Amino acid sequence: MNKIKKNIIKLIILLLLLIFALYYIFNNISSFQKLSLVSPALIIYLIILFGVSYICVAVYIRSLLKPFGIIIKVSESFMLAVATGFYNLITPFRGGMMIRAAYLKKKYKLSYTTFLSTLAGMYIIIFIVSGIIGLFSSLYIFNIIENYNWLIIGIFFIIILLMLLLIFFSGYIPKLKGRWLGKISKVFHGWNLIKNNQKIIFLVALFAIFQLTLIALMLILQFKVFGVEINFAGALILSSLTNLSLLISITPANLGIEEVIIVFSANAFGISPTVSLASALLGRAVKVIFLFILGPIFSYKLIKENKK
Repeated sequence: MNKIKKNIIKLIILLLLLIFALYYIFNNISSFQKLSLVSPALIIYLIILFGVSYICVAVYIRSLLKPFGIIIKVSESFMLAVATGFYNLITPFRGGMMIRAAYLKKKYKLSYTTFLSTLAGMYIIIFIVSGIIGLFSSLYIFNIIENYNWLIIGIFFIIILLMLLLIFFSGYIPKLKGRWLGKISKVFHGWNLIKNNQKIIFLVALFAIFQLTLIALMLILQFKVFGVEINFAGALILSSLTNLSLLISITPANLGIEEVIIVFSANAFGISPTVSLASALLGRAVKVIFLFILGPIFSYKLIKENKK
């Protein structure tokens, strides 16, 4: 019953976000009608960058599995990365990660506990990097436009502070049970598993920086398709916030959550909600098409290879 209730709550949240989006579009239909694809050719580059981002994830997965004695082919790692993204797209709470954990357990005997705990610890690094880059980008760009958005700055500052507190107190927290305490405990335990492995910490930090850069470049293209220029620092703020939205990932592929964050943040730079929503939906469309084409194909190939 608890699982059913959770799924109902997720569905309600998703429906409310979709209703709100449709309501906004309907009430601003004239503004959307004025939008035009100024540079549609840039969509090709957007698709290429999206593919590159998954190659990056594939290299990341392959590198992180080596310390566990698991050597995975680059092609297999890429297919696993895309399949994970596909299942994240169609399931809430990033269900693709559970699929990846099940695959690695079945084929390479990597335990669920080790995988999920280590993953939780890695997210601490990713969130710290996102917070730091977002904070400095915010201070830089708000100083230029001479209009500080203290809410955005405060979000980045709080995230950095929370993650540092998690690291500081990680050695003092015992393993806890329960719905929420268990999850918090898992994050602490995950950090303890990787905190002494400088190679993993370096790789995760490097991946986070590269990932944020790619997302920023994609956001620049998404806005430029509609004839709106956004500088790299502004795009980094948006990419950092979308990365941090994983903390509240309660809808499939963060559907609605990510778009709201982009619209809210872009408004701080003077970009109208109409343009930012259209840009966010363009990015979403590219992601859906890419993953819905390759995700099922790669899932089938991975299952077939696993059976062999």
